[in-house]
Amino acid sequence: MYEKEKKELEEICHLLYNRNLVTASDGNVSVRVSDDHILLTPSGKNKGMVKAEEMIVLDLEGNTIEGVGRASKEYPMHRVIYQNRPDVKAVVHTHPVFGTAFALAGKTLPEDYLIETKMMLGKVGLTDYATPGTLEMVDAVEPYLADCQAVLLKNHGAVTWGKSLTDAFNKMEVLESIAKTIIMSRVLGEPEKISPENMAKMKK
Repeated sequence: MYEKEKKELEEICHLLYNRNLVTASDGNVSVRVSDDHILLTPSGKNKGMVKAEEMIVLDLEGNTIEGVGRASKEYPMHRVIYQNRPDVKAVVHTHPVFGTAFALAGKTLPEDYLIETKMMLGKVGLTDYATPGTLEMVDAVEPYLADCQAVLLKNHGAVTWGKSLTDAFNKMEVLESIAKTIIMSRVLGEPEKISPENMAKMKK
């Protein structure tokens, strides 16, 4: 069932690991494969080593339809994104070092430092702290779903979503690159903002 999608999910997990966006078994990735089913990474598996056949097929209630492993406990967070955003086909949650550094400091990514922020991500939300794998996380993320495609989770990590698995992955990669560039720039001094006039010229 969904063999092609499982293989794509395996490849994206390996890319996340190779890009240093996940470490060991942290993070989780899902893709909406039908109106009734979501494909989700298994719990406790290293994303750089996870195999296509280990992916879990779940229904919208979180019941396992196919797979022998344990689905990620973060499934409710993925589900609420799909429920609120019918246009979203994939969700990527990771603990990227530089993006998480912003979340740890209680700061989100400024939209007016780099053009990629507005062009690729738009507004990046910042949630309150919530215990991973609980309904608190659902409540923390839900207010940002209408206006955002990327959210930093306080003291935790980041979540991106998109119209495809590749789109959600690209957003996570861009988020981390922006966060890293801003932090590195601050070694040299305070980054200079793009003027409001030039921001207005850009279309997302």
